[in-house]
Amino acid sequence: MHDAGIEHKPQWRRRVFPYVLILPGLIYIAVTTLVPLVYSFWTSLTFNRATSVRPPHFNGIQNYIDVLSDPSFWNALKVTAIYTGTTVVAEMILGTAIALLLIKLTRGRKLVRLLLIIPFSVPPVVIGLMYLLIMDRSYGILNYLLSLVGMGPVSWLSSPDIAIWSIIGVDLWQWTPFVIISAVAALESMPGDVIDAASIDGASSMQMVRWVILPLIKPVLLVVALTRALTSLKVFDVIFVLTNGGPGSATETLSYMVYVDAFQRFDFGRGAAVSWLLILIAMVVAIPMVRSVLRSDVA
Repeated sequence: MHDAGIEHKPQWRRRVFPYVLILPGLIYIAVTTLVPLVYSFWTSLTFNRATSVRPPHFNGIQNYIDVLSDPSFWNALKVTAIYTGTTVVAEMILGTAIALLLIKLTRGRKLVRLLLIIPFSVPPVVIGLMYLLIMDRSYGILNYLLSLVGMGPVSWLSSPDIAIWSIIGVDLWQWTPFVIISAVAALESMPGDVIDAASIDGASSMQMVRWVILPLIKPVLLVVALTRALTSLKVFDVIFVLTNGGPGSATETLSYMVYVDAFQRFDFGRGAAVSWLLILIAMVVAIPMVRSVLRSDVA
């Protein structure tokens, strides 16, 4: 009798009930994500300067025209591309290579994993302050170590040619362990029979990695690369602590440019326009990678 009652439950309740359950989540997403996005897009289409006597008003795409015609935007785009491209490629190569070595460890694997968690679990501001001391030209331990081998002090953070690579080095230290742990987890989940079959067929170590291991863990690596690309595109805190976008504009990324326009120059319309251009760039980067992930899952 009870089962029969369930079967005769009104159809509209069955259809509506799942949406009732997810309604609180949808409301939360709308309030915390969609509303700010819509408001920021509207702001990007307005003249909105706190330092101006003119009240905010709609000015169409003028902010976008001003930004795209500004050489500082293209410099920030170049710096962002160098930073993101270098960190993602280097971290994926280093992380995967180290993971292939760590998977062979028989002792101390848990301790190594614990140590690897530390860098990317520390707040970026703390890491920035730590490396600010390490890379100090006069008192930093990095230049002290160089002096021991007869090399002069290096302006790690104040040289236009070196500063961006110093920040990239900090990112490599912080986020390569994340790639290592993710790759190790993917390696441990591989089916053992496939590896055994390749060994029986006489595959060498390099052939095993190239034709068996990497294709099997490719979906995981693509997701990790996508995650790192998106987080690198919006890097701000480490640059803010270490260089403030300097020297000059040598380390000014697009996300830092948003901060300068909106919170130093108080040009909220222009800052919102730069942020939406950054969102567009992130979508251009993310969509092909997401498609690659989906293709890998289907395959």
